Amino acid sequence: MAEKTSPSRENTPTSIPAPRPIDPAIHAPAIPSPLNPTAPSKPPKPPPPPPREREVREKKESLKKREATGNTRGATPDVKIKKQKGPTVPSPMRYSIPEPKLSDYEPPKDPAFMSHEPAPLFSPDGRIELKRPIDHAENKRAYRYTHCIADPHFIHKQYYRSSDSKPYIPRMSVEDSDRLIHFDSQTVSTITNEKGWRSSRANVFAREGSLYYEVKILTGVPTEGPIVPSGQESLPQPHIRMGWARREAPLDAPVGFDGYSYGVTDIRFETMHKSRSGKIALPTKSKAKKSKAAAAAAVPVHENDHVRTGDVIGLLITLPSLSLHKKVIDGIYNPAVDVSPGFDDPITGAEDIIRDRIPVPYRGNMYFEQFEYQATKSIEAYSDRGPFNKIQPHPNHEDVVLRSLPHSSIKVFKNGKLIGTAFEKLLAFLPPSSVIPASTGARVGFDDGSLGYYPFVSSFSGGIAQMNFGPDFWCPPQEVFFPTPPTADPTAADGDIRMGGTVPGVGIAEPSHSTSGILDVSKPRGICERYREQIVEDIVWDIVDEADFFAKDGGYNYVPDKNDEGVVGGLGAKAAPTARGLGTRDE
Repeated sequence: MAEKTSPSRENTPTSIPAPRPIDPAIHAPAIPSPLNPTAPSKPPKPPPPPPREREVREKKESLKKREATGNTRGATPDVKIKKQKGPTVPSPMRYSIPEPKLSDYEPPKDPAFMSHEPAPLFSPDGRIELKRPIDHAENKRAYRYTHCIADPHFIHKQYYRSSDSKPYIPRMSVEDSDRLIHFDSQTVSTITNEKGWRSSRANVFAREGSLYYEVKILTGVPTEGPIVPSGQESLPQPHIRMGWARREAPLDAPVGFDGYSYGVTDIRFETMHKSRSGKIALPTKSKAKKSKAAAAAAVPVHENDHVRTGDVIGLLITLPSLSLHKKVIDGIYNPAVDVSPGFDDPITGAEDIIRDRIPVPYRGNMYFEQFEYQATKSIEAYSDRGPFNKIQPHPNHEDVVLRSLPHSSIKVFKNGKLIGTAFEKLLAFLPPSSVIPASTGARVGFDDGSLGYYPFVSSFSGGIAQMNFGPDFWCPPQEVFFPTPPTADPTAADGDIRMGGTVPGVGIAEPSHSTSGILDVSKPRGICERYREQIVEDIVWDIVDEADFFAKDGGYNYVPDKNDEGVVGGLGAKAAPTARGLGTRDE
């Protein structure tokens, strides 16, 4: 048997290699321990190399974007523009419009009226015919229109300033009424409507203080007997509602329809707000302090009654001062400190009025077109008639739109006697309580000087009402003292023609002053006095706008531009702007 051979051991090492020395810095623990207290710490790692910096590339606009903006040469500095020092303030916008025509320097034309067809409408006595206005710019499509006229003294303001059409008296506004409203063509103070509820807004409004006006029912609920005559139960009956409303109140709905208006009904003589009826709180003589629950339960209310034909309803609105109003809007109102309406507070400065408007021609007249204030979702939710609507406005509400005004109220008078208080704590109206939606392209957050509460009268199915804004009221309230200023004389001693002389027997009251000569707006006044004040306000702000544009144009170094024909005064535009809210001229 063959003998086994062992495998070759040529690759087997003949000797054991010497052990490598152990580096204590590598195998030592990171943190010394009781078993090895002298363990050396690891050497710190070398810092990473700094990142490589890249060159900053200059961002340039693409060729397509430069062609779209018309800036193919880059940003060329304008040597005429200088940086203004100090804080910047908002200014009205300037538009590119053509030079005024010679006809634009003429006063606005008298409003044209058309008789009702097929049969004309008359007042109950048959003396006054009620007609429908035609060829006028009515407020619609989120735009508002006011008369304007070209003036050669307003060069920097593009020549146009505020104006008005006849009659130059406090009256109902033809432009600010529903198209179905008919007026008397002489004083424009009597209205009617043969369809459903339609409303008309006056050309004067209240912003602060106490102001009063009257409404006489010429055709409405019968003087005697049932409210619906026998045999006419199936026919619509004439009705009238009256009250106060803001700019956002719709003209195709009655006063008190939503949260923007406060009204009084003729049926049952009730209050109407958010389409909810209420009672008129009778005046109380007791001054003893009671709890809120006991006071609310003890307030007597006016029993069911009717406002019939021939009755005269007086409405007195009371608003706090604009300084207190701004405290409510700014969220700094403190009922423990601001215990008064604010008319005695020190004057902090003039209010800022910004009017973004553009002159447009329409039917032979020139109008200022500007955006109208519109309803907000907060007020729509507040006006919801659902059974679980618990929205309660108050001066410190978290939503500024739902903040109410302290020391504000509306009192109702009937035939010169105080009936009671219809409303208290009216909603605030200064921006941002009143807004213009940004979706319209307008600048938001500005007060254009037209915000406030307007006399607002609604007619239904032939109801006829006549308004009296003063100073000679039909039934002056006995509980309220009204000063009796003299009526303005149309012709002055110097031969100048004064406002208010266009209607025989109708004038404008001089403003009531205190013994110190300062206008006292805290005392009750006829709203006719606001008409003269509004004229002064329009003139002042037209001059302020002209001075502002004068400074921006370089002051006395201003050089008027020339048009293509070399005529000085051309404003750059070749075609007159069209009224966006009125459609075509044939509409």
